[in-house]
Amino acid sequence: MDAEKDTSKELINCVADLEEEKTITLVKERLQANDDPLSIVYDCQEGMRLVGDRYGEGRYYIAGLIMAGEILRQVMEIVSPALQQTNHEKPASGTIVLGTVKEDIHDLGKNIVKMLLSCHGFTVYDLGVDVPPDKFVEETVKLKPDIIGLSGLITAAYDSMKVTIDLLKQATADWPQKPYIIIGGSQLDQQVSSLVGTDYWVTEADAGVTLCKKMITEHM
Repeated sequence: MDAEKDTSKELINCVADLEEEKTITLVKERLQANDDPLSIVYDCQEGMRLVGDRYGEGRYYIAGLIMAGEILRQVMEIVSPALQQTNHEKPASGTIVLGTVKEDIHDLGKNIVKMLLSCHGFTVYDLGVDVPPDKFVEETVKLKPDIIGLSGLITAAYDSMKVTIDLLKQATADWPQKPYIIIGGSQLDQQVSSLVGTDYWVTEADAGVTLCKKMITEHM
């Protein structure tokens, strides 16, 4: 157990320290040792949180965030096949429109959620980053999703979330089964959720997947 904790801590620190080659090596070694691929993702998430903290403290700059994003992209590419093989649950079969709202270009958390949702059988339409409210509405009307996920990391994104949600509610007001609207971001809380106008918010990718699966079950 102590060895597992040490390996986990080492991976977290490697991601946080932006050690690209060492991170990739550790991920591959843990997969070869039959470690749970989801635990590897969670350790990398923890490392990414530390990257975000250091950015907020002024210890890292934009270049650090970009590098961290590239490390995470490589990790997800390596881990994704193992995640798909180990997921023996019944596919969720839900449709989700996902995007980072206007005024925000962060996509690390969104990309983790997208990958995990896809592994659980969801069809995910990723609109990207800095997505205008009208784009969310346009794609929602066209795709008729079960769930709409709005991602935002910075406080400047909250106003955009509110505008987007207001427009989405107007556009789907006469739908017999309205889509759920979830907001996601590490800085969110109940106060922000109430401010922007939705009852559903998450700060962790795995919690987002659990919530989406619950919503799809209720829809069926």
